[in-house]
Amino acid sequence: MASTGKRRTANNARVRTRPSRAYLPAAERRKSIIAAAQQVFARANLQGARTRDIAKAADVNQATLFEHFDSKKALFHEAVVRPLIEAMRGAHARVEAYETAATPADLARLAQASGARHLRDMIEIFPLLTVALFSEPELGRKLYREEVAPLIRQRGEVLRPLVKEGIDPQLVGLFNFGMLFALAMDRYLGGGQGELSVLASQLTRFATQGFARERIARERMKGPTGGRR
Repeated sequence: MASTGKRRTANNARVRTRPSRAYLPAAERRKSIIAAAQQVFARANLQGARTRDIAKAADVNQATLFEHFDSKKALFHEAVVRPLIEAMRGAHARVEAYETAATPADLARLAQASGARHLRDMIEIFPLLTVALFSEPELGRKLYREEVAPLIRQRGEVLRPLVKEGIDPQLVGLFNFGMLFALAMDRYLGGGQGELSVLASQLTRFATQGFARERIARERMKGPTGGRR
């Protein structure tokens, strides 16, 4: 009897000393669940992520998690897809300023002002972007066709007045997106270094002036007899 009473006392002591979860208003709790889900989804993708792992990372039980989100897919959309689209729309809004450029130099000046922000946005959303597009083929295809591709096309249309004749503006938008994606990938996966402002400056020069040296560009404009084509 005495040993049973001691065990009960010890168990009660452990229960009393177990840390309780901090109280958060519903809106704050929802934000903390989303933040935790972003971390778990980035590690394990949609199929591999377990709701109990998300609940643990958010310091809630699974019942609380499902009080805020109907399903794991609904949580994935809120934690991964929505921030991705919002970030891309924000970048698109900044591109609209490029319409005021009258010369390549004006374009470079305007692009430089927002280039670092575009790159910073892409680096920030890169883990979410890759999870959203590649963790589940059907979901990724639907997201790209319905959300991402239209935004890339819109970006190209904004640049149409500035694009050289014979070049598809939508291809320019796709190239721009691809270069940002490649830099973010190198930064995230390859440990790429360098100041973002410097990288953004080089990206802007590449996008507005090309990469060939002026002498080479001039020579290639000439015909085989030395005259202009």
